Amino acid sequence: MPPLVASAEEGTLGGQAPGRLRIVDGSHRMKALLQLEDQIFMSMKSEKDEEIRNAYHLQYLLEKTEISIQVLEGLSMDEENQLFIDLNTKGKQVALSKRIAYDSRDRLNGMTNRILQSNSKLIEAGVETEKRAIIRPANKKFLSLSQLRLLVAIILAGKLLNRTDEWKENAVGDDEVYMDIVNSWFDKLFSFESPKRIGNYHETMLASFPLIQAILLYAMKDWEDQSLAAKKQSLIERMDSLMEVNWSSANPEWRRFDGMARGEFFYLDKSKKNIEEIANWLEAQRR
Repeated sequence: MPPLVASAEEGTLGGQAPGRLRIVDGSHRMKALLQLEDQIFMSMKSEKDEEIRNAYHLQYLLEKTEISIQVLEGLSMDEENQLFIDLNTKGKQVALSKRIAYDSRDRLNGMTNRILQSNSKLIEAGVETEKRAIIRPANKKFLSLSQLRLLVAIILAGKLLNRTDEWKENAVGDDEVYMDIVNSWFDKLFSFESPKRIGNYHETMLASFPLIQAILLYAMKDWEDQSLAAKKQSLIERMDSLMEVNWSSANPEWRRFDGMARGEFFYLDKSKKNIEEIANWLEAQRR
């Protein structure tokens, strides 16, 4: 939880906690915490065992939680008002690479970071961590960090997503098992094209992220109600069936789909409809 920001009258700090604070930013967080205590008490009286368990778990977390408060001394009312405005309009968002690397509270970030750090072929292919988007054909890194996180989210969700915030954290199963599925999929993908070449738009259409999404969507077909072990086996078999596809960027087949031609290059449209059409075409290429 971000720290609360408060002000104290001038001369009241002096190395000790002041007797009275005015909250500059974070009043809603304080109110939510107070309401949480009431909600926990109500849930403990529930007739549902799961709600009771959750209530006791929340109570334990609340008792162990420490909240930081940044206190500024001697601010005028105008300065407090200006500080509130500045905090809520001029704050710089922490870079995605830092959030993925250090935010252990987020399941998706944690899995993405561990995959990024441990998959040697993915490291060789290149993941752009400093830029929000990869501009083809100049940038030859395979994926951006946000793209990698989206692919992990798609496997967790078992369906195509446009954004990671569409994923709800309800995937049942151990994170290590899901990571094994992700790494198995990457292993098969790098059998289509070497890690050194897969991000080169001059040579392969696999440098196109909509195509990567379509391949993953194709690989996950009929995943419903399957165990994680069965999902992994099905994914491997379906990826193996695409070994003979011509992934060259010069293949005229790509121009049958929605996209834009710029000089010698054709850029696939990233719409969900187009990705699904490419996945259906891959099904027809299956061997």
